Order: sequence, then structure tokens, then C-alpha cells
Amino acid sequence: SKDCEGGWEFQTEKSPIPVKLIVKKMSPTDWIVACMVPRGNMMHCLLKEEEGSENLNQVKFNITGKEPPDDIMEVETEMADFLETGITNITREGDSLRVKAADREIVFEWDRSQ
Repeated sequence: SKDCEGGWEFQTEKSPIPVKLIVKKMSPTDWIVACMVPRGNMMHCLLKEEEGSENLNQVKFNITGKEPPDDIMEVETEMADFLETGITNITREGDSLRVKAADREIVFEWDRSQ
């Protein structure tokens, strides 16, 4: 999970704008991951590092409750389902960030627009 902090994005043909992800370490064992499709809902995950391992336990998942615009509804629903499953691992590989939840993973790219 080292060097994972910062802004990331995920481009998909399902959305006219990339999905934004912000990773922040709050304490030695606590992480917060915020995700948003611009114009949509804000999603937050609170994560705790498992002692002596690279694995993460998701403590909490929140999403704001507004109706997303039609053009981003599908991708937002997909991201919410993915994150709600519970992030178990975040790994940085160069300019990529591999986020795992259950048996799925999404690779985000470094957000150069920040």
C-alpha cells in the first residue's frame, strides 16, 4: 500500500468523463479512499491495514444520495457495487494503481490533471 496516496483516474467508454479516485493515509493503519464520477455521488471507503500483512479491511462504505445524471449512472452504479464489496488490496505499479475488491480489480492511472 506504500506510495498509493494521491489522485487517480479510470477511463471507461461507459462514461464521458474519467472516474476520479483519491487515496489518503490518515494514520499508520487507517486509509480513506474517495471515489467520484464528476457530477455524480461521492463515495467513501474507510480501510484498516491488517497487522503484519498487505491486506486491507474495509470498515465503512458511504455514498451520497443524489440521483446521478443518465450519462454516468451506469459507471457510478458499477463503481459503487465494486467499492461496497470491500477493498482488500491497493498496489501501486509505476503510474498505475491496482485496486482489488473481492475477486475483481480495477486499474486506475495517475491523475495528471491535479
